[in-house]
Amino acid sequence: MATLRHSFVFIVLLSIVSAPAAAQSTRVEAIAEEQAEKARQLGAEGPSQAEQVIRRVLLSPLLAGGDGPYPWFGSVYSGTGMAIGAGYLKRLQNAAMINVQTGISLNNSTMLRGVAVAPALWRGKLQVDGAGEWMDARGVSFYGLGQQSSKDTRQRYDYTPLELAGNLTLRPMRFVSVTGSYSFINIQTHRDLEFFAPEEMPGIDQELTYHATRAAVAVDWRPSPSYSTRGGYYRASIERHHESDGAPFSFNTQQYEVVQLVPLVREQFVFAARALMTLTTTDSGNEVPVMLAPFLGSGTTLRGFANRRFSDRNRVLFTGEYRWRPSRYLDMALFLDAGQVAPDRRDFRVSDFETAWGIGARFHGPNFNAFRIEAARGREGLRLIFAGSQAF
Repeated sequence: MATLRHSFVFIVLLSIVSAPAAAQSTRVEAIAEEQAEKARQLGAEGPSQAEQVIRRVLLSPLLAGGDGPYPWFGSVYSGTGMAIGAGYLKRLQNAAMINVQTGISLNNSTMLRGVAVAPALWRGKLQVDGAGEWMDARGVSFYGLGQQSSKDTRQRYDYTPLELAGNLTLRPMRFVSVTGSYSFINIQTHRDLEFFAPEEMPGIDQELTYHATRAAVAVDWRPSPSYSTRGGYYRASIERHHESDGAPFSFNTQQYEVVQLVPLVREQFVFAARALMTLTTTDSGNEVPVMLAPFLGSGTTLRGFANRRFSDRNRVLFTGEYRWRPSRYLDMALFLDAGQVAPDRRDFRVSDFETAWGIGARFHGPNFNAFRIEAARGREGLRLIFAGSQAF
């Protein structure tokens, strides 16, 4: 009997000691099974839900440039504020297309423009297109001519041009294009208050009619003009504006532009640079009308200053940007602008450059920019910029 009792006590003690170990083993197995089930459900890592939403919006036919209607936003005319509108795009065979846009800005400026591109000729090397544009730009700013103009002497005027144009573009080799253009331009301006005398504001309150001819040569090896992280764009052009009604406002314009994009670390980081120069010469006894004169101050030129803040016969602009891509559809950029205007090209001085700097965010698809917002600061304060295209 004693032996049976001893055996029973031993079995009970063994059960008590082994129970926690068995329970611990059961918990470990349960946790392992839960982790395996989660691993089966997770699968391969992909874009976040927010990125998926952004991708669907940016790559939709409306924004990616597919056929049919699409939203448009940008500017009716420099200085009229942010504008929204709609467009219609129809692509045809052999690179032909029809594109129509209309929009209205925050200050009730309106525009209507359209372009029709004929089928490409000569194995795609020759393209013909026609364009028309009408706008009613209200409250356009003018601060006086020259680099020393004051921001307190602003004159507002309404600007209503109608332009009909035809263009012939030849692409003799890859990346190279040569364009010849003709435009008929009718311009009307009006101002309610006469802050500047007529001689201080050439061409104002007059109806002007121009026959304009242009010639340009460009070398462009960017993957896309609307959004790229590598490549370059070099352009030179000359224009002749002849006032056909005998008003003293006939002039010639030369323009030179260089854009270079240098990718770093698999194009996650990009250094972008731009140089722009515009030079005008007038016929004897003529002037350049204020609405067609080169200017600085906008979302693409000297961004830390008011729209059309500086204006004169000649201008020069330099821009540098450091861009990086924190996500697939968002670029950030730090930028620095420097520019000046002058009545004569020999009057440019290093000490006279105005500068502005800032930071921006750009929402984009694979080959187009959908929206851009920037904060820029110059010596006259901070400015916010909203646009539907790249700065350059």
